Amino acid sequence: MTGDAASLRAASVRTGGRDRLLPTTLSIPTGTVTAIVGRNGSGKSTLLGVLAGEIAPTTGEALVGGSPASSLTARELARRRALLAQDTHVAFGFTVRDVVSWGRAPWRGTPQSADDDAVVAAAIAAQGLDDLVDRPVTSLSGGERKRVHIARVTAQQADLLLLDEADSDLDLVGRRTVDAAARQHADRGGTVVVVSHDITRISHACDRVVLLRHGLLIADGPRDDVLTESLLTQAFDAEVRVVADDGGVVVRMR
Repeated sequence: MTGDAASLRAASVRTGGRDRLLPTTLSIPTGTVTAIVGRNGSGKSTLLGVLAGEIAPTTGEALVGGSPASSLTARELARRRALLAQDTHVAFGFTVRDVVSWGRAPWRGTPQSADDDAVVAAAIAAQGLDDLVDRPVTSLSGGERKRVHIARVTAQQADLLLLDEADSDLDLVGRRTVDAAARQHADRGGTVVVVSHDITRISHACDRVVLLRHGLLIADGPRDDVLTESLLTQAFDAEVRVVADDGGVVVRMR
């Protein structure tokens, strides 16, 4: 697959009298891992939600797989993109297997549903959850619950994977697993967009970076062109030091 997995055309979001995302034109190339970076409140989750078609822009347009998100049904959207939102709660005693199986809902009634059991099993195994499959998700630790939801969106088998702070609550091994899964998905022709506060770590996994400041897109491009001292200092309103480090960068406050 070639072209853009998702794009925005002068898309903005204004709610409650506040501009959460200023008019933004952006392309997410297929086959890449893109990191969205910025301070808290800079519009990262809003931007991700618009790219996913979950948040309708106040002005402009979002496209997913080349089609306007507003023209797609919920099921059509779910077949094109999988979204792991920042706040995902399961209130009842559904098992790990139950929750991961929800990722197959968009394919119900299609020939792809014949693979449901194998896809769910593979997603569970990839997150190291085999010993927990019959446990209620409500009984798990925060990190274990996060891995369950990562397995759920992986089982969805959408070309575009959108992860909002998927690394929160995860230990070092869990974060490495998420980064490896993102890289493998892109290398197989899929596309990943990830919001993360761990700039040093995510720099080793991503190809491109989108940098936001107060809802404004201030930079978008290859990782090494965006993760610079001048741009990060501008985005974070604080002096930042950037040092090259074996396929990524180390970012520190001065």
